[in-house]
Amino acid sequence: MIEIFIECVLCTCFIIFFFPLKVGENKRTVVILQKIFMMSASASTTSKKLCSTCNKSAGIFTCDGCQQSFCGKHVGEHRQQLGVELDCLMQEHDLFRSKLDQPLSEENELFKKIDQWEKESIMKIQRQAQTARKTLEELLMKSKEQTTKICSDIRNNLQTTREADDFSELDLNRWKEQLKELHESFQSSSSIKLTFEKSSASIRLIKIVTDETNKTTDDKQIPPPPPPQKENTTINNIQERFLQVLGPLIIQEDDYLVKHLGLAADFAYVRGKYLYSMGCFTIRFRIEQCAQPYQIFFGCMASKDPLKELVFKSPSAVGWFGHNQVHLNGSCSTNCKKYNYHSTVIQKDDEIQLTLDCIHEQIRLFHKRKQMLCTLPVDIKLVPFPWQYLVVLYNIGDTLRILPNI
Repeated sequence: MIEIFIECVLCTCFIIFFFPLKVGENKRTVVILQKIFMMSASASTTSKKLCSTCNKSAGIFTCDGCQQSFCGKHVGEHRQQLGVELDCLMQEHDLFRSKLDQPLSEENELFKKIDQWEKESIMKIQRQAQTARKTLEELLMKSKEQTTKICSDIRNNLQTTREADDFSELDLNRWKEQLKELHESFQSSSSIKLTFEKSSASIRLIKIVTDETNKTTDDKQIPPPPPPQKENTTINNIQERFLQVLGPLIIQEDDYLVKHLGLAADFAYVRGKYLYSMGCFTIRFRIEQCAQPYQIFFGCMASKDPLKELVFKSPSAVGWFGHNQVHLNGSCSTNCKKYNYHSTVIQKDDEIQLTLDCIHEQIRLFHKRKQMLCTLPVDIKLVPFPWQYLVVLYNIGDTLRILPNI
């Protein structure tokens, strides 16, 4: 407003100088000038800014940052306050920078979570490893005991034969082969495997499993029954294997071959990997070695019953043996005409097909070379579902192989 007042004065002087007034007009001119001066003074007083600090003195300095006016006394204080705020900001910066220089593991909580996960995982692995070691030790000890017993039998047989001086090259070769197979079986422990559990977890736990039930510690390792099928349907997508044994048997070649290793004729039992309660399933066998007279049992039994001596004669088993024997829920018959079964025609390299028909509650034996088909009913009250196939070898050296499905 001071600038406006100065401009008004200059304009008035300019008018008087360049445009002289008459005598009568001088009074009016003076009055006009007085009003102009009064308006300018009033405007100047009204628009005057006060100091933002003391609110008294005129604010002659305006801060471009905060847009506030300050008097000469307080403008310096305002600058000092800004300097103090800048110092505080620098201190905060230095404090934050010092935190960045510290080790991350001491500040980040995620490292603590990772450390906790590591400890828990190590403890879990150690527990599982200890369980696996204990199970493996038990299995190896049991295998060692069985092998030791067979070796003792071989030793006794050799000693007896030596004293009687009753042996030939054929006997020597047979004993050598038996010792070789025992040695390979004991060294390889082929029936014991190390497997990993199927799990979506990032850490997979290991455990010891074996293909022979009498060497396992968990019955749950037996696979579940195959899926249900329509009536009169034969399923060939289930590949059976040898799994559970009792007696002088050895399982070889990825569980597809079983051999009698006894030193004398004795019952040796083996049954399969799968359980059957629905559908119709066929298992193909080839007799790779068979002493005469033929003495191999093919049939089925209730899976709930354990393998035991003379299990094929129990009420929970059904099947065909040597000497034309048909075993049916504890009874034995040699009526070839009634059952159309002639074991005397079976020999080495023959293929035997065993069918477990859960739909019609029966089992069937088919001799491929002779096209001989035999059928036996299964009383599910005595042989309840699920079933397992049962094979019994009797003669020394008898060898059986499971063939791939067609």
